[in-house]
Amino acid sequence: MTAIAASRPILDHINRGLPALARFCAYLGAIAGVTAFALYGPAGYADKGLLYFLSAQALAWTGSGALAGLLGGLALGMVRPETAEAKLPTRLTPWLDGLLLMILLAAVEAAFEPAEVNYADQSNLVSGRIIMTMNIALLASALLYITHLFAPAAIVGRLATGLAWVGVYAGGSALLLRWYESYLLDMEIGHAPVSNLYEVFILLFCITTVVYLALERRYQARAMGAFVMTIVAAGVFFGIWLSAHGHADIKPLVPALQSYWMKIHVPMNFIGYGSFAVACGAGMAWLVRDRLERKGGNSRLLAVFPSLDQLDQLAYKAVAVGFPAFTLATILGAAWAAEAWGGYWSWDPKETWALIVWLTYGAYLHVRISHGWQGRALAWWTVAGFLVTVFCFIGVNMYLSGLHSYGRL
Repeated sequence: MTAIAASRPILDHINRGLPALARFCAYLGAIAGVTAFALYGPAGYADKGLLYFLSAQALAWTGSGALAGLLGGLALGMVRPETAEAKLPTRLTPWLDGLLLMILLAAVEAAFEPAEVNYADQSNLVSGRIIMTMNIALLASALLYITHLFAPAAIVGRLATGLAWVGVYAGGSALLLRWYESYLLDMEIGHAPVSNLYEVFILLFCITTVVYLALERRYQARAMGAFVMTIVAAGVFFGIWLSAHGHADIKPLVPALQSYWMKIHVPMNFIGYGSFAVACGAGMAWLVRDRLERKGGNSRLLAVFPSLDQLDQLAYKAVAVGFPAFTLATILGAAWAAEAWGGYWSWDPKETWALIVWLTYGAYLHVRISHGWQGRALAWWTVAGFLVTVFCFIGVNMYLSGLHSYGRL
């Protein structure tokens, strides 16, 4: 996740050239160090889970890999200066900086954990307070984005964007902290924080907001935030309802979820869901602007909105991000199903509706790319497609049963 400060011009130079290349190589080295430790370090990962990677030995391996990568990146950039201008380090390094910042925030928050934690009463866990901060930040951001439509002062827009980033970092660090807290409660129940509706809603808020903010920064489409962040705000209220009804506690994994597949299948799924939510926001913004234009609406309000062509492109770009991620998640889910249930596909309600979602957005891309569709039809398509996605995500859990019944409300 790119840090908020990365958008400031004064820092642009450190995200380009040799500084970006050196940091990018350092991150690659750190990843290589973690991987090497998992493969060749002392035995015990299966018993310690996440805590295995928080040991002094793991940090030494990671730090050594990062230092080797940093030195290698500096040497490569000086010997072959053209590599310092490569697009990949320039584009990915700010996001890796943001991810590192999120990890550091979680580490700082972990220092405030109570001396004693109790599985039966989890109200004193620090992650709960961080999640409340996320809720407040995202709700305030949504209100400010809406205000920005009618009072487009620069300070209002910047505050809306800044609070959205606060929500992202609060939510992301809280999820990392819940992962750590699950091991504090009991080594036997420790698991990645993507195992119930409450946790994946937080993940969805973060992904949706990050996808939107990336498009906002690149295409100066701040008015779209009034629609995207309103969707996020609705999700925040549902998350609060889940918490009030006892769904926020960290609980042991059911047998079907005790698999490494969960750590990759679920996040990829929610990259798809989050991107589809952003596409829906762009579609709603398109429909509102189109109606204002046809009714001869307020020119000041129209001046704030991106053009119809821009909104159409933004919806397409969001779907173009989400569809491959959702496709990969579906493939990974089939592999997981084969391992857990002995078959790749069983026409379970969740699988069936996932296929409907996939067909909905696959058809969207087909008619746009192959037949040149644009405008109102595709704007409504993104809205209807997201309603289908919401039913796949929540409706199936509420009203249908099957092999995925462990996710029912």
